[in-house]
Amino acid sequence: MGCRASYVPLGEIAKFESGGTPSKKNKRYWDGSIPWISAKTLVGDTVYESDLAITKEGLEAGSKLAPKGSLLLLTRGSGLFKRIPLAIAGKEVAFNQDIKCVNSAAKGISNRYLFYALTSLEPSISAMLETTGIGAGKLATDRLKALPVPVLDEAARDKVTHFADCIYRKIHLNTKLNGYLAA
Repeated sequence: MGCRASYVPLGEIAKFESGGTPSKKNKRYWDGSIPWISAKTLVGDTVYESDLAITKEGLEAGSKLAPKGSLLLLTRGSGLFKRIPLAIAGKEVAFNQDIKCVNSAAKGISNRYLFYALTSLEPSISAMLETTGIGAGKLATDRLKALPVPVLDEAARDKVTHFADCIYRKIHLNTKLNGYLAA
């Protein structure tokens, strides 16, 4: 017994927002308390912290704030040739222009479901990869918005999300245990 999925373009069920970088020449914008996510710190499935942080003034001068639970997707950088960095914001974080903040715009479709759907589509997303003039990878927003995303009925979405959450929790526990054993 299976379930049916309809395929809906990502742009019809999600909103995209670009980040930014406040001027690094202005010291008042940096060394604040707001984690500023870049390609370097978009690691793992959830991001909370970064080695760089901006001030509220820096946020207002060029960056954007991703709400807790938003998806952060790297759309430009050399790291795209190895994997497609995608993470959930574990708290409010600022992000740079190489990252898109993606949030569900469809009733009944959670960001967590979108996270798992996009994770499953990593090969399709990788196939969209282009190269910039400086040799970095680039994912065009219009192509991402056209990406067909499987949308299950609500009960099936809930089951998939719950099941995937259980697996991710187990992965986190195993990672923590392995860290303890290594120490």
